[in-house]
Amino acid sequence: MKKTFTKVWQLMLYTFVLGAFLTSCQSEVDYEVEAQSTVEDLQEPEYDSYIVISGTDDTSLKSANQYLKALQGVEIIESLPGLGATIVKAGSADFSKSAEKNNLIVLPNYQIKWIPDTETLAVKDYSTVGDNETYRDRLWGLDAIEAPKAWETGNLGGGTSVYVLDSGIDAEHPDLSPNLNTTLSKSFVPGEHWNIQPGFYFNHGTHVAGTIAAAYNDWGVIGVAPKTELVALKVLSEFTGRGSVGAIAAGIYYAADNDADVINMSLGSMINKNGWLTDADGEQYKVPANLVQEYISFYQAAINYAYNKGTTIIASAGNDALNADGDGSNIKLPAGLNNVIAVSSTAPEGYGAFPNPNFDIPASYTNYGVSLVDIAAPGGDFDVRYSNGNIYPFDLIWSTISNGWGYSAGTSMASPHVSGVAALIISKNGGDMDPAEVEKQLLKTADKVEGNGQNPYYGHGRVNAYRAVTE
Repeated sequence: MKKTFTKVWQLMLYTFVLGAFLTSCQSEVDYEVEAQSTVEDLQEPEYDSYIVISGTDDTSLKSANQYLKALQGVEIIESLPGLGATIVKAGSADFSKSAEKNNLIVLPNYQIKWIPDTETLAVKDYSTVGDNETYRDRLWGLDAIEAPKAWETGNLGGGTSVYVLDSGIDAEHPDLSPNLNTTLSKSFVPGEHWNIQPGFYFNHGTHVAGTIAAAYNDWGVIGVAPKTELVALKVLSEFTGRGSVGAIAAGIYYAADNDADVINMSLGSMINKNGWLTDADGEQYKVPANLVQEYISFYQAAINYAYNKGTTIIASAGNDALNADGDGSNIKLPAGLNNVIAVSSTAPEGYGAFPNPNFDIPASYTNYGVSLVDIAAPGGDFDVRYSNGNIYPFDLIWSTISNGWGYSAGTSMASPHVSGVAALIISKNGGDMDPAEVEKQLLKTADKVEGNGQNPYYGHGRVNAYRAVTE
């Protein structure tokens, strides 16, 4: 059963003093009911560019390219020929109508939030790079998926690469820099470098990357696949968590063209076929109904492009506490698309306070449903609190942040556990593996938590790193 919100007033704790940062998660909402009552009053999301779609054949691509280059006031930002798409800036409001007359599909390149707001969990002390200590005892997620047993087989993920499409990364972090490919890392966010600003603060992409592949260096934390190569692709602003549909698609395209073994996308939004879009914070926007399917098709084309080039794609199922079953009008992007492995979140309750913890309780916020969830993984939860109302942090996921380490919770933290295991599987296979086979191995070796079939909260089960590399 799913967790309900719990307050623990008295806890017998180990005496940890630490710093923590928390990714906020949304409460349960009924998107369809709410949206149907207000859709006429909604505004479109902001955009400052367009996605122009033609055919992928040479003739269509050449014709579209010639047309766009001939237009005054049109700047080509990114060409994605494998998708039959070009991202452009256009000064004239008549651009869209003109392009459509030339048999081109024009989509506003909407910018929305794909990761939720973060909140700081105030405590007495913080864990910064200068502390020079290890945090293995806080990494319950590794124990939950039996990662240490997988490492004992000699497999640490070497010879593989995971591309992290997120909000950038702390390139100087001692736990990340040994595995980070700074040559291939890139930003698709105008005006922002892929290497985040200096300082001690929570950064979503940095936290995700640490869970995947923090180095095996007797320092700080260790990732699920501590010898896999990390490539940071900034597709979301490090300051706002906002990004465009086109930037994410361009990141997927770039990763595929550079032979990524795995893409991790700890991000998401919800699109409804009746004409609205919901961002990661639950903010709703109107989308012209005739364009909804075009957006879905464009996103799916980017996914298929990477998948067909041999890249395994893993995404967070979302933090909406939403049952995806029986609601065909809502599609979670990108987790709900074909060829994407969607990951739900699990957590203990009162970790460190009680013996024999259960790591496999569905997180209070996780999306669920057999039509969405493929597999579950540790993502942490924030539903246990001290008597003063502060969050009990030990149930969350501890990982790297800018210039330090901190806690966070969400399906964003579950997805990188699966991406790390995928890297271990590919490494065992010699560094090259069809994504269909990677998914098959992940699902086949996952631990069945409830029953033998597919479960709404766990999909095919909770990922198991040891079984994934030994069975």
